[in-house]
Amino acid sequence: MLDLLRKQKEEKIVEVTPRDVLFVGSAIEILREMKEKVDRIDFRLRELERKFDERVSEKVLSESKFVQEISGSEEIVNRIVAEVKKVARPLIPHKEKITIVESKRIEQIISLLQDHRMLSSSQLAQMMGLSRTRCNEYFKQMENLGIVKGNDVGKERFYQLVE
Repeated sequence: MLDLLRKQKEEKIVEVTPRDVLFVGSAIEILREMKEKVDRIDFRLRELERKFDERVSEKVLSESKFVQEISGSEEIVNRIVAEVKKVARPLIPHKEKITIVESKRIEQIISLLQDHRMLSSSQLAQMMGLSRTRCNEYFKQMENLGIVKGNDVGKERFYQLVE
């Protein structure tokens, strides 16, 4: 492009302004930066290909050897899933229907239920410093969302997380 501008200037076809030169210089600088980025990406890609080639040759397994190596792993995976379920908090479904404050309080209630397995509204009220009525409303809301289920024990209703 620079050669074209020079040729046009020599032939007096077009007058080249300082702005044109600045534009061409900026374009050249942008192209240099893009070339550097492409070169870095190309280098990373070659490195990844090299590492992949090194590891694949070491890890190629026959089908029978693969079956031998994974036998018993299903049991291990099931144990891991069971352990994760014990400590993981359930996700709050339909989160967009509740406010941020409600969401945080529901997460606190879930945490307390994980620690205590079952709670009544009055027990939760003492732990959280809220009214029993408000705790009952939270439990009803959580029950509607499918997070907890209630069980009547005598005159009191106890809530626990849905498994």
